[in-house]
Amino acid sequence: MKILAIRLKNLASLAGPFELDFTAEPLASAGLFAITGPTGAGKSTLLDALCLALFGAVPRLNNTGRDAKVPDADGEIATGDPRTLLRRGTGEGYAEVDFVGIDGRRYRARWEANRAREKATGKLQASRQSLRDLDSDQLLASQKGDYKVQLESRLGLNFEQFTRAVMLAQSEFSAFLKADDNERSELLEKLTDTALYTRLGKRAFDKAKEAKDAHRQLQDQAVGVTPLEPQDRAELDQRFNDAQQQLKNQQGQLKQLELQHTWLKTLSELQEQQHSAAEQLQQAQTLWDSQADQRQTLHLLEQLAPQRHQFARLAELDAQLSPLAGHISAHLQQQTELGERRTRLEAELHTARLAATHAQTLQRDCAPQVQQAHLEQANLNRLTQTLTTQQALQQQAEEACTEGQLALNTLLERQQQGAERLVQIAAQLEHSNALAPLASAWDAYRPRLQQLVRLSNNLSTGRKEVPGLELRAQQASQELTGLRNSLEILFQEAGAEPHAVNEQIQTLGSLLQDNRQQQRAFEELQRLCSSQQALDNRLHELQLKQQSVQQERERLSQQGIQAKADLEVAEQTLQITRQLLERQRLARSASVEELRGQLQDDQPCPVCGSAEHPYHQPEALLHSLTRHDEQEEANARTVVDGLKETLAQLREKVGGLIAQQKEFLLQQERLHQEQQALAPSLEAHPLHEQWLAQDPARREQWLTQRLSQLQHSITQDEQRQNALLALQKEAAHLQQQVQRCTEASQLATQQLAEQQLHLNADSQRLDDELSELAGVLAPATLDALRDNASACFMALDQQVADRVAQLNQQRDEQAEQAERASSIEREQYQQANRRKELDALQRNVKELGEQQQTSRHSLKQWLGDFSSAEQWQQTLEQAVELARTAQTQAEQALQATANQLLQLAAELKSEQGRLHALQQEHDTLNALLAQWRAQHNELDDSRLQQLLAYDEAQVRELRLQLQNSEKAVEQARVLLQERVQRLAQHQAHANGNLDAESLNIALSELHAQLAVSEQQCAELRAQQSEDQRRQQANQALAQRIAQAYEEWQRWARLSDLIGSGTGDKFRKIAQAYNLDLLVHHANVQLRQLVRRYRLKRGGSMLGLLVMDTEMGDELRSVHSLSGGETFLVSLALALGLASMASSTLKIESLFIDEGFGSLDPESLQLAMDALDGLQAQGRKVGVISHVQEMHERIPVQIQVRRQGNGLSTVEVK
Repeated sequence: MKILAIRLKNLASLAGPFELDFTAEPLASAGLFAITGPTGAGKSTLLDALCLALFGAVPRLNNTGRDAKVPDADGEIATGDPRTLLRRGTGEGYAEVDFVGIDGRRYRARWEANRAREKATGKLQASRQSLRDLDSDQLLASQKGDYKVQLESRLGLNFEQFTRAVMLAQSEFSAFLKADDNERSELLEKLTDTALYTRLGKRAFDKAKEAKDAHRQLQDQAVGVTPLEPQDRAELDQRFNDAQQQLKNQQGQLKQLELQHTWLKTLSELQEQQHSAAEQLQQAQTLWDSQADQRQTLHLLEQLAPQRHQFARLAELDAQLSPLAGHISAHLQQQTELGERRTRLEAELHTARLAATHAQTLQRDCAPQVQQAHLEQANLNRLTQTLTTQQALQQQAEEACTEGQLALNTLLERQQQGAERLVQIAAQLEHSNALAPLASAWDAYRPRLQQLVRLSNNLSTGRKEVPGLELRAQQASQELTGLRNSLEILFQEAGAEPHAVNEQIQTLGSLLQDNRQQQRAFEELQRLCSSQQALDNRLHELQLKQQSVQQERERLSQQGIQAKADLEVAEQTLQITRQLLERQRLARSASVEELRGQLQDDQPCPVCGSAEHPYHQPEALLHSLTRHDEQEEANARTVVDGLKETLAQLREKVGGLIAQQKEFLLQQERLHQEQQALAPSLEAHPLHEQWLAQDPARREQWLTQRLSQLQHSITQDEQRQNALLALQKEAAHLQQQVQRCTEASQLATQQLAEQQLHLNADSQRLDDELSELAGVLAPATLDALRDNASACFMALDQQVADRVAQLNQQRDEQAEQAERASSIEREQYQQANRRKELDALQRNVKELGEQQQTSRHSLKQWLGDFSSAEQWQQTLEQAVELARTAQTQAEQALQATANQLLQLAAELKSEQGRLHALQQEHDTLNALLAQWRAQHNELDDSRLQQLLAYDEAQVRELRLQLQNSEKAVEQARVLLQERVQRLAQHQAHANGNLDAESLNIALSELHAQLAVSEQQCAELRAQQSEDQRRQQANQALAQRIAQAYEEWQRWARLSDLIGSGTGDKFRKIAQAYNLDLLVHHANVQLRQLVRRYRLKRGGSMLGLLVMDTEMGDELRSVHSLSGGETFLVSLALALGLASMASSTLKIESLFIDEGFGSLDPESLQLAMDALDGLQAQGRKVGVISHVQEMHERIPVQIQVRRQGNGLSTVEVK
């Protein structure tokens, strides 16, 4: 895999578009290049663009909180959203990468995002990704799901592998080297992305714990589900059968007593109903007698009914005749006015016709003059337009002449300034003539001088380190002596011998174990006592609940007995009511036939008042009686249904209470069983006898006191044990420090000797290099290089760079002078041409102005007072149109008036005819009504008006009232007869010889016995069901317990191997294999970077040691490495991780974005040598750093420069 190019636009501080082409010079031939720039300029944004184009994600955004938001144009977006990299104030941006895939073909991956309508304030749209095969120019994927699969198959790496294999995490391995085993396993897990093993270890531990808890819970459940023995179950079944037979016998006795009670109650009710029916008949007869006047009024209303409509019609005619006469008079006046208006409109029409003829004649006479005015006006418009065009051209020519003169003056001024700059550059070059030979060969001397600077810096640094090494060796010796004294003082202050500490710790451990066992025994006894007390309290609460439910059940049973009796009475009442109503219907049928026979033609019906009897059927009375019968039956049925519903509700409530009693019995049985199961555990407890020996009132206090004493003893022993353990740990720590100080003292002495040897060698090499450069550099420069090589080299480098820049500037200025001279000559020729063109345009404008003035004078003579020919023609046309309009309006008004006269004449004729007809009808009605009133002298005017005031609804209401009164009398009479018959029938069927009081006493006693029997049956049935449930539950639990035990054992074995609460057990096992593989790959890299060191596992499960091959393969701690050596080892580990991530994939592009800023000069030199070794392996390595010395040592650079306002540019040098 190899990166070929990176392109980006509008990402963070880089607006662009920018392109980094690694196939073009100078990047193509540079194995090592630097990405430089100040902090915050946008160096890391280049690597963000690389990841963004390939994976649509950025590593440094992965650690942001999911809930964190940042404001955007249309709301908020998550801080981890890669679209936040889109530069503010822009509407679109993209990142694009060309790379060589694992199949050797070239591909282009692109990520792009934009806002709505490409506007900076638009809504942020979803990002898009695409993958294209450059060799075949084929689009492979444009959807994100398909894109990810296609990219990873071509690239050979996913996002996590890419960030570890291409973008090296060197700083994380610096922490990895110095961490302990636990931290190292966590870091290695993070670096290798193998957190699965931690989750598996925690899951195995949790599953084993869950399986153990499940097994314990099932065992606890099995204690409370022990079934009865077979003999006890047979005895229980026999007791249930006996109780059920006794209940049946009592229910039979109860039924006989309830029948007697029902007969007595019905007798009393029938007697009351007979008395009520007699009172009802007397009330109905009284009401009928008091309605004699109302019956007379109804009779008169029925006589008046045939003539009522004629009286109403006569009133209507009186109301219509007077308004109709007024309308006819008004219409006659309107007819006269319309005749006068028609005469006036005929005169106006004649005048309008004369005016129209005059306007048309004037229009024909002026037509030739208007035509000539149009021609003259068109000529004037043409001249005006031409003049305007020429004036615009004249103005453009004047502006072009002015601009040309300004440009010519600017060129002349720049030419003068260029000449002055050439004089200044020549003066500056004169001052640096002494550097001319050195500057011409600077590329050859510069690497040698850089090497000389490195030697000088190494020598200076080494000499400064010598006193420190000597002091370090002395301090290590002193520290070793102090630590040995501290170890002796530590044991003296603790009052313990070193060899006796372990024995004391073991003794205290045994004592603590015994005390804790006693503490657990007392806690278990306390728990058993608390459980027993809790069971007793729950049993007492259940007994109280049972008593309450039993009382409620007895109350509901009494209500149920009463409801049964009321229901039987109501059903008998409903049956009797139906029979009575049937007899009444038959009686009404006979009365209807009798009424039908009394009807006479032209006489009102006594029921409905109608004078017509086509079928002779009394429908009103029949319907009214039928509705009353149906209401009576419905009322009786409602009573029966209500009692049935009440009885059903009572049964439901009693059933619920019985269920509660069963549940209470089950709970009581379970509590008894729990007590029985708890008793053996309490009796078998080793402290049970001591507990029984205590006073019952002081047992709980005794337990609390004993637990407090044991806790106090345990606390004292633990404090002493912790003190001894701390002493042991501190002593071990001091012994480790003594061992490390011994090694450090030896190492310091060895490093001091090696430093002296290196200083002598570097001093000799420096003298040799200065001798070789003596022929080229001045003696003063040589002395300066010897004293301060870095400053002298930087000064020479700057001076040579300045001279080369001045020579380049001189050459550029001379070329620009020649080009400007040519431009001045060309501009002077063009200015002369522009002046000639301007003169010609000025002459044309003057001639066109004179022609325009002549044409305007001629047009004025033709038009006269009119402003234009169009206005003159429009005035003539408007006069003709107005005359025609006036004529048309006059004709329309005359025609409308004639139409109104015709319509008015027709309306007058119709109204006069209607007035004559109404008058005739009025006279006829007066004659008829006078004749009728003569036949009914009893109706004077006052009585007649009263009767006419009754409307149809009042008549119907009066008739219905009288019918209801008559019906009530008849029904009351029939009802009384029926009640007498029912009483006689009931007395004929006497049931039993007990009186009411004796019968109630017998019923109460039998109900009480029946309730006891029902409860006994329910309890025995509940015991049978509970025993059956326990048998089934016991069998199922036994099978589940066996399965749970097997599951627990299986997970326990797995947990013993890999399980732990934090997952560290399996993590360390798994990461040990990863560490072996990582060390192997890292050593492969170390052989190429620095041959002296190798990594090796040791010291602990995940420990790391460094093997020094130049010191006889000596193993030492990684903490002893210097800064530069630590960087090399960390880099080797990072490269090793990259090899692991890429497997067999060859990665030819690497990027390092950290680690150089904290290195000293010597370590930086080692790092640079290591980077040279990487590019020697055929890899292209990019280093991001703002360290100036690295900029000087790496010739090819991608420079990121700030431009202000958050904007940066990218340039390759």
